[in-house]
Amino acid sequence: MEKVFFSCIFYVLLASIAPTVLYPMQTKSQTECTATSKKFQYDCNVSFFHKKDPMSGYSGIVGAKMPSMAMAHNVKPVKFSEKEGMAGHYEFTIQLEMLGEWMFQYDISTPKRDRVMEKLIFDKTKSIASDKKHKHSHHKHSDHKHSGHDH
Repeated sequence: MEKVFFSCIFYVLLASIAPTVLYPMQTKSQTECTATSKKFQYDCNVSFFHKKDPMSGYSGIVGAKMPSMAMAHNVKPVKFSEKEGMAGHYEFTIQLEMLGEWMFQYDISTPKRDRVMEKLIFDKTKSIASDKKHKHSHHKHSDHKHSGHDH
């Protein structure tokens, strides 16, 4: 009897854990945007992946916020739609407020509810994934000024 009771408690606790804890970040996105002729407007293409497989049949909206100024710069969400004849590839046009780093939030409504976040850095012509930015120094090591003591 005691064994049955503890088994029930275990399953109740397991069921109460949020799915994001058990299955973190199941769906991932890969977004590329190109500037249009309108200032700060971009045509974007996104692919959604589960593990490494492209996901087809999704629908929903995408919004954007600036992580550094989230309260000041929010973009009205727009719908994304699957490209005809290109399963797993989606497109949308979004109007940003300025250049810089933006966090895209994909709210997927079909086939099941999901939320996917992706950071992108926008310049005048395109976007690049925030995790792909090049880490480099703007000066040569020989340009450093030393205080006279050894390091």
